[in-house]
Amino acid sequence: MNIYRQIYKEIKKNNKIIIVTHLRADGDCIGSAIGLREIIKNTFKDKDVKASYEYVGYLSYLGKCDEIEDKEFDEALIISVDNANITRANDKRILGHTNVIKIDHHPNHEPFGYINFVEEEKSSCAEMIFDFFMNIPNRKISLRGLEAIYTGIMTDSGFLKYNSVTGDTFKKIGMLYDMGVDGAKIRNMLDEVTIDELKFKGYVYEHMESTPNGVLYIKISPEAREKYNVEYDEASNMVGALANVKEHPIWVLINEYKKDEIRCRVRSLEIPINGVAQSFGGGGHALASGIVVKDYETVDKILEALDNLLKK
Repeated sequence: MNIYRQIYKEIKKNNKIIIVTHLRADGDCIGSAIGLREIIKNTFKDKDVKASYEYVGYLSYLGKCDEIEDKEFDEALIISVDNANITRANDKRILGHTNVIKIDHHPNHEPFGYINFVEEEKSSCAEMIFDFFMNIPNRKISLRGLEAIYTGIMTDSGFLKYNSVTGDTFKKIGMLYDMGVDGAKIRNMLDEVTIDELKFKGYVYEHMESTPNGVLYIKISPEAREKYNVEYDEASNMVGALANVKEHPIWVLINEYKKDEIRCRVRSLEIPINGVAQSFGGGGHALASGIVVKDYETVDKILEALDNLLKK
């Protein structure tokens, strides 16, 4: 039995399904959660299916998450999407449960659940959700579900720029267009910025720095976010502002979330950086990883380690 039919069979025999994502939500985890919820809701009319994810302002067009009571977890099939480590689940009520299916595209260093569907080569988890949709019988999905899957693929693939994108990814985008997705409308919503965000981008360009061998980075404090009236997630999305700078193939956005919690988003054009991320307790993809540390002394050590990659 192939993996799609296996997951389909598990969904079919459970009356309640809860979909959870990872902490610090992005377009892929929310897109995957909503896309899968809409597949199940429309394909299996008798199922009670809900999705749990954190609110992200720029993705509000996809809708709010569902309200889920504690007792619902006790009797549900739980599907974790786009999350490599169970401890990073956005909804801690998943912990301790065994009736869990994992669907993810990150390196599978920590398998969990009784079914692990992991494809590291895929551009996004949302692309895997679309594959699932296309490989099950009697499939149905709403336009919102299609838009969510499109959002997940586009945002996690760098709008089809990353090397994880294949010809098959482009074919799926074409299929989503044929199914009714208005890509231009969604892209315009994702590209929309406020005056405050524009001013903050200017702050990023003015205060970015470089290591001796070309790691470009910016350190963002809560005070800077407050001055420019931008939210944490909006500030984190500025990592793309540091991309494609000549002679700077690695870039890092360092965003101080709160005291003793500094989050580093590490990106690379072609040099794998996930090894450095893992050595500091983080992880992710070869060219896109994340690290959470407690102090700027550790941040400087991360920058030094990345600089040594370029030196070599």
